[in-house]
Amino acid sequence: MPHKSRPVMLILVAGLALQSSLIAVAVAGPGHKPAGKKSGSAGSSPGAALTAAGKKIYDAKGCGACHAINGKGGTAGPDLSATGAVPTHTVQWLSAQIANPKTHNPDSTMPAFAATVQAKDLTTMATYLANLKGAASPAGAAVHKGTAPSPALIAKIEKLGGMIGPVAQNDDHLDINLHLAGANVSDASLTALSGLKGVVRLDLGTTPITDIGMQHIKGLTELTELHLEGTKISDAGLTAIEGMKSLSYLNLYNTGITDAGLGHLSHLTNLKHLYVWQTKVTEAGVANLKKELPNVEVVMGWDTAPAKK
Repeated sequence: MPHKSRPVMLILVAGLALQSSLIAVAVAGPGHKPAGKKSGSAGSSPGAALTAAGKKIYDAKGCGACHAINGKGGTAGPDLSATGAVPTHTVQWLSAQIANPKTHNPDSTMPAFAATVQAKDLTTMATYLANLKGAASPAGAAVHKGTAPSPALIAKIEKLGGMIGPVAQNDDHLDINLHLAGANVSDASLTALSGLKGVVRLDLGTTPITDIGMQHIKGLTELTELHLEGTKISDAGLTAIEGMKSLSYLNLYNTGITDAGLGHLSHLTNLKHLYVWQTKVTEAGVANLKKELPNVEVVMGWDTAPAKK
């Protein structure tokens, strides 16, 4: 009877519709997306755009002159390849660090950029830095593989309250920081560093070392950055760094150095940044040094501009 055949016809039509849908999906393939839902292209998200804009500001402000990222850049400041991997390095923290580094470290020698970088640009640049998690080194970038420090040396440094480790994820040159150790460091404790290879950064700032202790680091000829601010060294102590030909950054802030001490630096042809604020160094002494090292920037204090070339 006609009224009994209707359900059968409906089932048949529904089955054909389902079969057609399955065939269409099979033909389109597993990667097919419904019309009207186009997938976004890589890097098209607002976060990616902000990060890219932050990199442009970073480059425009010349930050690469002091900081390296993935093997490219200067060595006067910390390597930033993995700065975003540090839990405390949030966008807010990094913005404050760029604006005024002394809010985090009163002894910081990094210049403040609050007056030269707009607030929105600070946030944009900080977003870029916060996304630096230690990416693999780019093709062709040099990767240094040397001898790791012995467990005994690591234990000695840590017992003093200091830190020792590689300068970057793709570079195992050593960074030794005894700045926070303070009074725990003595001239005798620096004997542990004698003959150590691969050290490119050494921070002895605010420790009570003297000219005697300086003799224990004389063999660290690969150093590119040396902090001696607030120590008890004199002109005689600078004889220990005469052979550090790779040195590009030297901080002598608040020491007893005089113009005579600058004479021990005249052969450091790679020296680019020298801090002599609150020392006995005079403008005449700086002028004499710049005759030998015309490319060095000498900072004599906040109210004194670097000596002109």
